Amino acid sequence: MSEKEGHFKHLETILIDDLAKKKGNLAESDLCIQSDTHLIQYEYIKKNDDNLVKYKIKPGIFNLEATNAGLILGKLELRVHDLLDSATNNQIIKVEVDRLFKRLDVFKRLRPDNIRRSILLYSSPGLGKSSSIAKMSAELIKEDKGTVVVFWDTSSIRSGDVSSFFASKSEFTKDCTRLLFVMEDIGGGNVEGYGRANSGDAALLELLDGSSSKFRIPTFIIATTNTPQNLLKSLADRPGRFDKLIELEAPKDDERVALLAHIAKRELTEEEILAAKSKNAQSLSISHLSEIVIRSELDEKSFQEVIDDMANHSKRIEKAFLKVTKSMGLV
Repeated sequence: MSEKEGHFKHLETILIDDLAKKKGNLAESDLCIQSDTHLIQYEYIKKNDDNLVKYKIKPGIFNLEATNAGLILGKLELRVHDLLDSATNNQIIKVEVDRLFKRLDVFKRLRPDNIRRSILLYSSPGLGKSSSIAKMSAELIKEDKGTVVVFWDTSSIRSGDVSSFFASKSEFTKDCTRLLFVMEDIGGGNVEGYGRANSGDAALLELLDGSSSKFRIPTFIIATTNTPQNLLKSLADRPGRFDKLIELEAPKDDERVALLAHIAKRELTEEEILAAKSKNAQSLSISHLSEIVIRSELDEKSFQEVIDDMANHSKRIEKAFLKVTKSMGLV
């Protein structure tokens, strides 16, 4: 047992020969050690949580990290992509965050003991979830220097440890005004020898409910997933755990044109605009758009040629996957 959790206090040392005088009865103790001549008894003194030295959480952007001494917050330098401010996904997230932090009066009146809001973002990979959250984090810090942003990789740290960290092993300094808590990739399956946060994770449900820990400052929780099908109804469809589920979609026609011009750092030609609005471009992610600009220059191809190459590649991958699933009897 570590010193932080408690200590043993000496109660009594008794000669074994004297046990007869005590009629063979010993007082109760938590630990009894016997030597050739003596019995030594100890009482275990457990420290109250209030007496523990708690980890101090300060304003800034951090990543939850596991160490031998427990969880800590490591400084995190975000890679903020220079996406358009008008990008739909950025605006969707900003609206939801503002509904908490700019309407604190509503929560102080209706739910003063647990001021928090939570959303679950889901989409296919590459649609800018991480970029949009990074951009939001930077904006919140700029608006209010007391903002704390904490990222949690749910594949590497258990929900129970995170819940315990916020419940009793840490405290916010007085200059902390609000918290953005980002839960990355929940429901993504199980990691060998470790449990990823998922719908059946009781500690995760307690953390979201606020039953095991209250963050003590206004808190907005953003969770992300690429696999919403892995989330049970108990997690994905219950206000108070996730108040809203938001699907991030691929950029629309005009947004694709604007993003391609932004990435290419120039105005697009009429031919490129038509390519950006073509049928094969409808489901392209932001990652795809970036690749279109780079590949068109490296391969000396037009935007339309690159877009068509991507569409054909996707069809080949889908066909190969279907072939494998049929051979396994899954279809």
